[in-house]
This record gives sequence, C-alpha cells and structure tokens, in this order.
Amino acid sequence: MNLHKSIIENKEEFYNLAIQYYTNIDKEHLGECLIVLKSISILIDHQFIATPCVEIKLELRDQDSQKSIGNYFLYIDERRNFVDEFLIFH
Repeated sequence: MNLHKSIIENKEEFYNLAIQYYTNIDKEHLGECLIVLKSISILIDHQFIATPCVEIKLELRDQDSQKSIGNYFLYIDERRNFVDEFLIFH
C-alpha cells in the first residue's frame, strides 16, 4: 500500500471527495457553513473503524462569526471506497 504517496500527490481529490460526501448528508446546514480543509490521516489501528484507511477531516464554521460549529470525518479505503463517516456539531 503506497497510500502515503497517493495522498500527497492527490490531496485535493481526497478533500473534494470528503466535501462531496458531506454535502450529500447535510443539506440542511450546507448554506450556513463554511467548509475548512483540516487534515488527511492514515488510520492504522482503530477500535470501531476498519483499518487501514484514510481519515479526511473537514471543519464546519459559521459563515458570520467564523467560529467552529462542527466537524465532518470521512473514512475511505485505499481504493477510495466509503468505509464510514461522522458528522459532529458542537
């Protein structure tokens, strides 16, 4: 698995994939949020998520105050197939 190299070379694609998945599940808040690209990580060992996989994190901010209002996490495998996702609002 040469996942590290793939992420470095294609990070915009990974972020765009996460944005696409997020917009599919949260149409209610979509117009109210700014999406901030936060991180891409390789998950090696996790109790609840099948590993190894890629974790892509987006931060959701209020458009007016710019304060963080939540996070979206997308988990995909090395072939960029969906594994899991989490949407958390504070």
